[in-house]
Amino acid sequence: MRRCIRDIAPARFPAIVVLWMILALAHAVAAQAADTAPPPDLGVTLADESNKAEIVWEWDPYYTDVSANIPLTSKPIPTITSDSEAVIYRDLIEGSIIPRYMLLEASVYPMPVLGTYLKRRAPDFYKQGKINGSNINIFESLTAGFQEPWAVSAFFGNIARLVRPGETRTGTNKGYTGYLFSAGAKHIKNNVLVDDIWHELEWKIKGKRDYPDEKINWSFRLGGKFNNNPEITDVIYLGIYRSNLDHRAPILHWFKNSSFDLKAQFSQKSGKIVREDFVVGKKFPMEKQSYTPTLDVGLVWESPDEYSGALRDRSSNSLTLLFRPSIEF
Repeated sequence: MRRCIRDIAPARFPAIVVLWMILALAHAVAAQAADTAPPPDLGVTLADESNKAEIVWEWDPYYTDVSANIPLTSKPIPTITSDSEAVIYRDLIEGSIIPRYMLLEASVYPMPVLGTYLKRRAPDFYKQGKINGSNINIFESLTAGFQEPWAVSAFFGNIARLVRPGETRTGTNKGYTGYLFSAGAKHIKNNVLVDDIWHELEWKIKGKRDYPDEKINWSFRLGGKFNNNPEITDVIYLGIYRSNLDHRAPILHWFKNSSFDLKAQFSQKSGKIVREDFVVGKKFPMEKQSYTPTLDVGLVWESPDEYSGALRDRSSNSLTLLFRPSIEF
């Protein structure tokens, strides 16, 4: 294979350029929207009186991003008022036929990037992470689960504000349903950066409800990933994710204060499963604290058919332990 291993620095430039473009575009759209007030729609519940573009930041050691929500029509964002997740999912899907919003996002994955940096720049220190008598490397366990260091994305679909019945606090809780196109220029294999221009197309439904006493995040997606590098298998994938933080529930509750993440990837040519990520997590809410320690553990199963040519460096399946301690704010 043309196994080109490079510094992480060349991968930063495109993301920074695209991020600058996103901010510039969002600023221009927001300025235009400020001069033109959308007509009222009496058939829709409004969360506010405007339909302007907005910038949203999310910070996390494993997934950090900045996004710009840009309306494509003059219709305001509708509100779904319900405490039932089933009702929220149903209403989001029903309103997803005609896209009315565009969301541009630039994301970077700090811990996976750190893993590639350590293996490249500090190989002796990286090897010290191996647990004696096993094939487990603590650095691989801490950074596993991401196959790219960064990505840029464009979402086309619908957005709805999510409100609990009786809730008076104005928040930014939203649900999204539609199509997501993502692209990048690097692939991560065993904490080694490999040259690959890749792109993904997926349909997804995701959302976030963030209240003082409870936080819920979910994402359900179906898509395909296409790689310019012929030695990386093109796949179709299915992903299911749900996370709940409830300060009112016991810490050891089996459903609340927990998370679940499953992603299965199938070869586009053979239909055989080539990779599966399975992660479960537990959250430990602390009384009168604004932060919550979390711990995710799981497994990454990989078939040798995930790669071909020089990248196919084994003939049997592999299993990697995944370990992610973190803090949720």
